Amino acid sequence: MTGAPQSMWTKLASRIGRLDARSAAVAADAWLVRHGWLLVLALAILYYAQYYRSGMNLSGEGGTAAVIALRLLEGQRPIADTFLGYNVMWFYPVVWLFKVVGPSYVALRIFFFAICTCSGLLAFFTLRRATRLGVLSVGVAALVVLIPGMIFRNYMPFLGLLNIYLLLQAYVFQQKSVGRQILWMVSAGLGVGLTYLIRVDLGLFFTIIMLGLGILAPVILPGKVLRLVGLSSLGTVLALAAAVLLHLPVYLDARTRGFDQQFVGQYLSWFHLVRTGLFSATTGASDAPAGVAPAPGDGGAVSEPAPEARPDAPERAIDRSSLQRPAMSDAWTLPVFYDRAFAAIIHLPVLVAPLFVGIFSVTFLSALLRRQREASVDYLTVLTALGCSLTLFPQYYFFRPDTPHLSEFMAPFLVALALAGWCAVRRFRAAGAVGLVVIVLVLSLSILDAGLYVYHSFPKESAGTIAAKNKRRYEFVAENGVRVWLKKKELAEMQGVYDLLRTRTKPGEYIVCYPYAPTINFFANRPSYEYNLYIDNATAGADFHQETLAELAKYAPAAIVIDNREINKNDASQFSQWAADTYEYIRTHYHLGGTFGRQEVYLRDAPAKLP
Repeated sequence: MTGAPQSMWTKLASRIGRLDARSAAVAADAWLVRHGWLLVLALAILYYAQYYRSGMNLSGEGGTAAVIALRLLEGQRPIADTFLGYNVMWFYPVVWLFKVVGPSYVALRIFFFAICTCSGLLAFFTLRRATRLGVLSVGVAALVVLIPGMIFRNYMPFLGLLNIYLLLQAYVFQQKSVGRQILWMVSAGLGVGLTYLIRVDLGLFFTIIMLGLGILAPVILPGKVLRLVGLSSLGTVLALAAAVLLHLPVYLDARTRGFDQQFVGQYLSWFHLVRTGLFSATTGASDAPAGVAPAPGDGGAVSEPAPEARPDAPERAIDRSSLQRPAMSDAWTLPVFYDRAFAAIIHLPVLVAPLFVGIFSVTFLSALLRRQREASVDYLTVLTALGCSLTLFPQYYFFRPDTPHLSEFMAPFLVALALAGWCAVRRFRAAGAVGLVVIVLVLSLSILDAGLYVYHSFPKESAGTIAAKNKRRYEFVAENGVRVWLKKKELAEMQGVYDLLRTRTKPGEYIVCYPYAPTINFFANRPSYEYNLYIDNATAGADFHQETLAELAKYAPAAIVIDNREINKNDASQFSQWAADTYEYIRTHYHLGGTFGRQEVYLRDAPAKLP
């Protein structure tokens, strides 16, 4: 008789224990829903504080942003006098930063880490609003913080995440009042307008998505369709007006300073490319006006002319091999798993994105036909996140298939994958065997893509991670607020370049770097006369040699720095290969001042005598 009551009490205690554990888990998740953003913020501050001064890439985009900001501070006009590659708001915040704190490489890094922090918070708020799951929201946001994307290009993932959040709030999620719904639509328009001012191509993509959501919103929001059509139409018109109005002060400034034609021209160029379907064209701003180059300042005068360029110098054909994607077969044929993982994460979105778009498009249409409003909202949430993240897909897949550019795409794509997995479990678990197959498929592919990405990218500093801190214990101090930690070998190389340029060139004298090392100009505080700071075998014009010799004769740079690295990971992209005639001319007419790692520094003057 005593066994039965004991068994009963044991079962009851077990149930109470399970109930307590379940209640605790629910309470913890609810706390994360309310306060998880504080954890994300704290993680970002503590994490980035560990390595915000670690490393310095001579060919990094931080040098480009800094040098262009200095040019704009000196009065040069964007696009007209100096090539941007992106739109003006990529650089204006850096100009404003330098106006406040002075030119500072460390301040520049802090600024971009602040953008990384905002990206993590946007990931959290998006997932929290859609799923109401604290653990999922904090977990994915933490991944975005831990792998923020290549530093100095963090606008890209930020814009993807910003537009996901604003477009969902404006057109997919129901707000408490009509006024709030319209206010969110206007906010989405401002987000799209800001995107245009940073990257015109992305602005176009997000405009298309916004217009599509404006059409779909009346069929998923509650209320009478005709009333909702009016609401969506009004909100979308106001959103577009807000995007245009955001451009007004920038346009008026451009008109006052005389580069309004170039500013508007880049939009017209992109509209033309979209209209004709030429998506394989160059990204960023319009082509440089013929014959435009920065005028040398007073400090740029030189005492000795450089050797004259020979106009009849022979030209060689340029091998224009660009950076190649790894073959899909590399994902299972390469001997090292780490390398196989890279090939896999490059190509997985090509499989995952169309499959997920297909699954959730079909289910979205089915939910609409069955008038299942909540389900249609969930499906459209996933489709919106996928669409916004895919705006960053061409940049890495077609142009630069490498870890830095992949990491820009993956930050918003991680949010899309998380939403897809959540939606699959939420909506297909009651659909029997077919639903189980869909759940397993979506979860497996999402976890595989995200897992391989984290495995491969977190150890790489090119993805913006704390890997930059590894073995960097030696401080390098230079001009313009450069105070960074380097490895011992890096310090020796950069210190050598810095000391040579500072002692053998004068303030205001030109230094040019081929193919791309703008950070040298910044830390040496010496200008470059090049309209576009970047050149490689894929972008050099047919007359590069003749034009370069003419510029050398005109501007007589005090020093020329050549980096013979394989910029596109092939022999043809070495400067000494694709620009062999120019390289030989420099070696003949300038003398080698020193070689520091990959950097060959050639000087115009004769070796100076020490006092």
